Amino acid sequence: MAVASRSGEGTPTTTQQEDKGLKNFLLKCGSYYQSAELFYQRQWRQRLRQIGFRVISVTKMDGHHLWEIRLCCNLSAQTYLLLSKPVPKKLFAANDLLECQIKAEFRLISKDLGLVIKNDEITVTRNGAHMRVGFLWPKGRAGVLRKKEKRIQAFPFLVRRWLRRVRN
Repeated sequence: MAVASRSGEGTPTTTQQEDKGLKNFLLKCGSYYQSAELFYQRQWRQRLRQIGFRVISVTKMDGHHLWEIRLCCNLSAQTYLLLSKPVPKKLFAANDLLECQIKAEFRLISKDLGLVIKNDEITVTRNGAHMRVGFLWPKGRAGVLRKKEKRIQAFPFLVRRWLRRVRN
């Protein structure tokens, strides 16, 4: 919080008023806290979502530096990787250009997060739109970050049945 001095007339400055409002809000609503246990898992998810992937899970295995990220590649992510990123000439003969671009993007993200993943330590397995990326990367703690599932509520189903009966 910024500390500001009082103006000459004895009235608080605007920054003091904003700080007071913020303090009151935090006292009423509580503070926002995220555990440091899954810090790198959240970083990977955030960076992949920015590209356009739908991240299903980010896992670092216990006892080893093995990471596994499961994701769904939609059309916007494919467009970004194939049209926005330059493709090296040596990759033109590759069987699946998208997998090569995903490997390159993962190496770039890991470089931004601290350590580069070696080229032979990353694998991409593709099954339709779903992908599983496994790699060795020593940063982070063991843990799983999954996509939050929405709760299924019975109310909409009851309303639908009622609407069908009432309409007919």
